[in-house]
Amino acid sequence: MSLTATSLLLMTLSGAAPCDADTRVMLVPFERLALPSTEARALEDATRRAVAALPDACLESREDTLERLRGSGEALAACGNAECRSAQATALSARRLVRGVALGVGGIRSVALTVTDSRGTETRAQFEAPATTPGEADARARQALQQVWAPLGTARVVREPRGSRVLPKVLLGAGGVALAAGVGFGLAARSTESKVSRHGGECAAAGETFEECFSSRLGAGRRQARTSNVLLGVGALLGLGGAVSFIWELP
Repeated sequence: MSLTATSLLLMTLSGAAPCDADTRVMLVPFERLALPSTEARALEDATRRAVAALPDACLESREDTLERLRGSGEALAACGNAECRSAQATALSARRLVRGVALGVGGIRSVALTVTDSRGTETRAQFEAPATTPGEADARARQALQQVWAPLGTARVVREPRGSRVLPKVLLGAGGVALAAGVGFGLAARSTESKVSRHGGECAAAGETFEECFSSRLGAGRRQARTSNVLLGVGALLGLGGAVSFIWELP
């Protein structure tokens, strides 16, 4: 009798009861943008710990989730609305799906989360996670999830107003400015090169200082060209981040 009681107690303490379709929560491995895989995984693990701490979440292990995804085939094909994503949760025998994108755009680490309920509700959250503050990612993840978890039980799918998509607009705007500046520096570099190549340009009348003038103008042109390349690269990266963020926030 005592042995049976002890066994039951151990099963209770270890949480031996498996998750089922009515309680299972799956956290899909994060996608990442402009962030090393190790940092993206760290943010995913912080979010996983926050989900596991929720009172009504039976979180499936990462290994079991990966195995389930491998066997699902096209179960996670791209969806354009919450109803489709809810159907995906049902197909995967999950009560809720947690998806995330780990971002490192602009030198700021952040996570864009989407939580989808199999009954047709969906919520979103985003949080920053500074790498310099130990434990900050866990605290920010817990706070974000607490805000979006409870409404899933009562709210229907709510489409975001178009004007609320601040992050995509900021990224796209900053990318556009960087691209425009890059083009400007590129044109300036070409203009400098053209002037110098035509018989020395303004350096032709420099007399004994021609060589010094020529070297100075040539160096300026090279600096402008390098600046142009950097700005064009930054602009392209910000534009890509804005596009991904915009697509992610589509209802």
